[in-house]
Amino acid sequence: MARIRSLLACALAAVSLAACAGVPLDPAADPSADARETAPRRGPIRERSNGPLSQTFATIRPRGAATTAPGSVDLTVLSTYSSIFEVGAGQAGSVNFDGEIWRTSAMVRTGVTERTDVEVEIPLVYATSGFLDVFIESWHDVFGLPDSGRETRPHFDYDMHVSANGQEAYHLEGNELGFGDVPITITQRIVDARGSAPAVFVQGAVEIPTGSESRGFGNGAFEWALGVGLESTLGDWSVGGGVGWSDRERPSSFAATGLEVQDGIHAQGDVEWRWLPTSSLLLGLRFENAVSADLGIEELGGHVLDLDFGVAVDGAGRSRWTAGFVEDLISASGPDFTVVLGFQTTF
Repeated sequence: MARIRSLLACALAAVSLAACAGVPLDPAADPSADARETAPRRGPIRERSNGPLSQTFATIRPRGAATTAPGSVDLTVLSTYSSIFEVGAGQAGSVNFDGEIWRTSAMVRTGVTERTDVEVEIPLVYATSGFLDVFIESWHDVFGLPDSGRETRPHFDYDMHVSANGQEAYHLEGNELGFGDVPITITQRIVDARGSAPAVFVQGAVEIPTGSESRGFGNGAFEWALGVGLESTLGDWSVGGGVGWSDRERPSSFAATGLEVQDGIHAQGDVEWRWLPTSSLLLGLRFENAVSADLGIEELGGHVLDLDFGVAVDGAGRSRWTAGFVEDLISASGPDFTVVLGFQTTF
């Protein structure tokens, strides 16, 4: 709980500083108030868990309720860089995730009807020993966060594998660029926002196994997922949320070692404040359940709870930039620290 309180305090402090710097104390004296209230929704940050194993399974990414118009194409490029340290052992096996992962996805979305759009995501994944170990330890020292055993291993080491019953169940090839599995997602807005009543949308996705299972970029099987989301706006504030379920298919390497996988349960909530007519502050919280509980250790059997914090800024034309960071709120269950950079444009 101390870790959660520290991180929430940092986020709230950043929001408060931005408020003091950018918005007049008297709302009636603020000439940009109307422009902020009518500005488009820029959030949420479209992040997913960037763990080495979890990124091989299907999930539903956070998004807003607005759908892309027929004839238009939205292109989003989202680049995520994570430092990961999840090392533990039990009687049945061990997890050694020590390194850094860079995942960059190109997401192309187009409208089918006025309320329906379809999106295709093409991800590239690269894992390395990286350069963030010293920074992460310093970051944790400043905010009183646990190192989860980082001090017991050499800096800039690389190891990404899971062992079970004396065999290797998973490994992610280092210093090699590879395609991940490709999700195709259809979103249908079923209720429009009216006053305080939220907009409601549903989603369905299928993930095509284009990533190499033997090199750790995919799980070698078709998967599918379902989700439902809500969104409500009041003035220059918006809130959103959603829940999802995914059919996680067991990789052949898991089957060979006797490991089972659990179906995916996902939930997220987000808050957006359009603090300037061209900029928004974004805060989000995402939950994802564990992949497998069979080893009896939290590095594989622990859930992931991620805190997202960032800013979105309108660029030239119909473009937008997003930058932020992610911190895992449950020690030893997800990436320690993640940096996010995104670009979006509409054709």
